[in-house]
Amino acid sequence: MKKILVVEDDPVNLMILSDFLSAHGYDTRSAVTGPDGIDTFRRERPDLVLVDVQLPRKNGFEVCSEVKATPEGARTPVLLMSAVYTGREHLQRYASPGLADGYLLKPFDLAELLARVRGLIGTA
Repeated sequence: MKKILVVEDDPVNLMILSDFLSAHGYDTRSAVTGPDGIDTFRRERPDLVLVDVQLPRKNGFEVCSEVKATPEGARTPVLLMSAVYTGREHLQRYASPGLADGYLLKPFDLAELLARVRGLIGTA
């Protein structure tokens, strides 16, 4: 079973994402702050990390950079998601090589999320 780490500080969004991905066969782990997300990544070694940009104590861009700077993180896909950073320049800047592997604009369609997840790590 493939493991996905969801780093999201909004409890409703976290529940929706975790429940949806679990219902499609993925093993989900969660964190609600940037530092917790990095610690959980190191401990759990997920197949994919889904990170909100607006997080307490360390934003999603910083989380992505720290994850990608590790040997295992360099091989782990990271999807950023945000309702705040919606411009095309953010898509190009943060979903570029060496950074995030994708960028989802909130609100997004759950079918689109599932397609992106499957495109990066395959089916559960």
